[in-house]
This record gives sequence, structure tokens and C-alpha cells, in this order.
Amino acid sequence: MFPPGYSTTTQRSSDVTIHSTTRKQNLTINYKVCLNWKPYHIKATAQPKYNTGYEKFNVTVVQINFYNAVLELERIDQDSGWGEMLFTVQWAIYHVSDYITSTATVQYRVDYDTDVKISGTSNVSAVYGEGLSPLPALQNNSLFQPRLSQERQNGHRFLVFDKNFNNLITSLDLNPKDGENDLVTVFIVYRRDILISNSPTSNGLFGADDNDWDKLILLTSDKLYVAGTVNINIAISSFPTNANPIAFNIWNVISVQWNLNGGVDASSVWCNGKLLQR
Repeated sequence: MFPPGYSTTTQRSSDVTIHSTTRKQNLTINYKVCLNWKPYHIKATAQPKYNTGYEKFNVTVVQINFYNAVLELERIDQDSGWGEMLFTVQWAIYHVSDYITSTATVQYRVDYDTDVKISGTSNVSAVYGEGLSPLPALQNNSLFQPRLSQERQNGHRFLVFDKNFNNLITSLDLNPKDGENDLVTVFIVYRRDILISNSPTSNGLFGADDNDWDKLILLTSDKLYVAGTVNINIAISSFPTNANPIAFNIWNVISVQWNLNGGVDASSVWCNGKLLQR
């Protein structure tokens, strides 16, 4: 269930006759909808239209293109192919914002009055989480409260952090629970207009500076800092074309995937869909 007023996925289905001499067979689906963006994520299923109860199949999306996607259909009830069979194939297409909306543990947006608590001066004391765990982000000190923009960017209002120490605080615990892998993914849409100081901790995007540099995203005049474990961080200073996270007066989307149990190159940093570093 998507929050009221937010975009939803595009869902389509089709009946297709498929046969295979092996237990795996690729299938290309056309989206049946006009898009001006390449899908970020696709969920798909394929089941026999007239199910006998014996055949069972898994579907994996192996390639996402602008107008179509390639699915891999795998028979899992036995190691063999199958004769001609009519399948009902269903798929849901996600824009990146749809994907975040539907999967985020915590999500903060300020499109609607119900998303925020504001004063007469547009200072924001609370942003209410719209994710699966609706944790509020709070700032009780009016000196540190960000402002809610009156203008909009692509139809969306946004928070303005234009003073030193402006911040919002949440009780989100970024540490893994006992027995769970240390997996955290963060998406941030932002525009950088001023450099408050050249200290990374004065230009933070995400995380908390507890003097240990643990899961932080920070900016300086010439570097992006990302910390993943205690007292370990990387400084990125070389960026691809149109993917400069430290640029001024430009809207960027930065995402960091922390996979601290995954070994070498499991974690990654992206800007505007382009890989910056693993």
C-alpha cells in the first residue's frame, strides 16, 4: 500500500505460450506503456494459465531495458523442460521513487502538510516518516531547525538547511541486530548552494558524528567522504560526467549501499545512477 498522493507502480500482464527443452527459458516482455524513463526495478511472475498443480516456476529479471525487459523462467519442480504451455505473465515497473516508496524502512518526504510540523516562520520541528517504520525526524531547538521551502523542485517541496548546525534527529538505529548482516542503503536527493565551512562534519548529508565516523556521508569543497565502519572512511575526489556530488546549485541523487559483511567491493557509492566507488 502506497502512502496517499504518492506515485504508484505501473502493472501489466500478458498471456504467452512458452515451451522449452531445458529447465530454463528466456522471455522478453514489452512494457505495454509509454515511459520517458528507464525502469529502476521490475517485479515479475509467470504461472501456467491452466495450472495442473504439478509444474512450478521461478522468474528472474535478467535485463531491464528502456522499452522491454528480459525474464528468465526456470522450472523448479523437476529438472526438465516442458511442452507448449500458456502462461500468464505479470509485471510491475518501478521508477526509482516508486521503489524507494514501497521498500524503504524509513522515508522522509515533505510534499504535503501532513508530512511535516512547521511554525509560522516555516521552521520545521518534525518530519514524519512515510516508510515501513514511521520514525519521525525531530529538531526541538528552533535555532537548529531547517526551513520548509515555499518553492518546489519538479513539484516537490524540500527542506532548507542554510545555517550552521541545522539538522534533524531520528531514533533510527543503523547498527545490525544480533545475528543479522550489516546492510543499510540510503538514497538522498539534495542541492548544495553554500559551503558552511570546509570541515566535513559541518557539511553532513547523513549520519551522526559521534567521533567514530560510523555510517556517515559528508562533503567538503573538493571531496565526498563516506564512512562505513568505526574510524574507517573513504574520500572520493574524482567523479564521472554529470555525477558530481559536491557540485553547487545542482540537484543530485546520491545513494550508498553499506554491506559490511559482504567482503571486498560489496559496498558501493553512487551519484545520479553512476558508480563512484566500491
